[in-house]
Amino acid sequence: MSPLEIDGSFGEGGGQILRTAACLSVILGTPIHVTKIRAGREIPGLRPQHCATLKILAEVCGGQLVGNTVGSTEVSFVPGTVESREVSFDLQTAASIPLVLQAVVPSVALAGASMELELIGGTDVPWSPTFDYVERVLRPALALVGVIFSSNVAKRGYYPNGGGRATIHVEPCERAKPLNITKKSEGPELSVVSRCGRLPAHVAERQARSATEVLLGRGLRPGKTETLSDDSVSPGSSILISLVGRGCYLGADSIGSRKKSAERVGTEAAHAFVKQYDTGATVDSHLADMLAPILCLAEGESSLLMPEATGHLKTSLEVARQLTGASFETTEAGGGLNLIIRPGTAK
Repeated sequence: MSPLEIDGSFGEGGGQILRTAACLSVILGTPIHVTKIRAGREIPGLRPQHCATLKILAEVCGGQLVGNTVGSTEVSFVPGTVESREVSFDLQTAASIPLVLQAVVPSVALAGASMELELIGGTDVPWSPTFDYVERVLRPALALVGVIFSSNVAKRGYYPNGGGRATIHVEPCERAKPLNITKKSEGPELSVVSRCGRLPAHVAERQARSATEVLLGRGLRPGKTETLSDDSVSPGSSILISLVGRGCYLGADSIGSRKKSAERVGTEAAHAFVKQYDTGATVDSHLADMLAPILCLAEGESSLLMPEATGHLKTSLEVARQLTGASFETTEAGGGLNLIIRPGTAK
């Protein structure tokens, strides 16, 4: 089979193109050739987490991979057959474990395999969802699609040294299920989890306090607040605000750094959450990015009510359309957008 040619500079031109293409390539058994990878970025080409994602996917399916080196702007991938197995991989840096899992977990599950995966790297790093987001928002949302996984973090990994250690168990899934999440029900509990590693405990407490003040000011009262101190290699912190369950899957997080006060970290996450909550959306923008390509494989039409159509989403859907033949449209709904996905003929 000739590889599908994919322009890596299309749309927002980031790593999302590669993650979506590689994930669907494994599930569908379609070879891909991606060029101009991250061509418009300040540092173009593959970064360590992209190389790790491709290497893991190639390993679990016995695929053939050419051009998978840091800085490469072109890569070819011919997937093989996914087999249930144990895989351990050290990203060597603070490269994002959550971004790797975005591609690896659905591809393994929807290829009908199980996996025990151990990853060492960054769990809570810039330009990536936190691991709390993975566990508390992405995991329950993927379960609705039929993709089941569990995870455990033995050590948090913050920028710049990483060193976080996470284990993930993925269950096989015969077929992705369609989703229709367009109406919230009463009952989900707003939660806040604030954590820090190798920093005084008051850092996590201040993050949570400042976030709560913003939420209360908008009439939103957290039902559960956790402040945690973790084992980590580098000092760091993060916070997640989430509202999950009964037709609602919303999350917003923020990462600490030397140049950001704990108060700013908390308010940043709270304002981001309120902005999405106020649109009436049932899934947050980042979750829509992650779910949409998978729903292109479902048997039946899906509908998600999201705050906006991000550049990531538009790019992922175009890649998914090329690989699956799926179609999609958005319509205005209150303060947000209703995304409708109609699957193609790819099996």
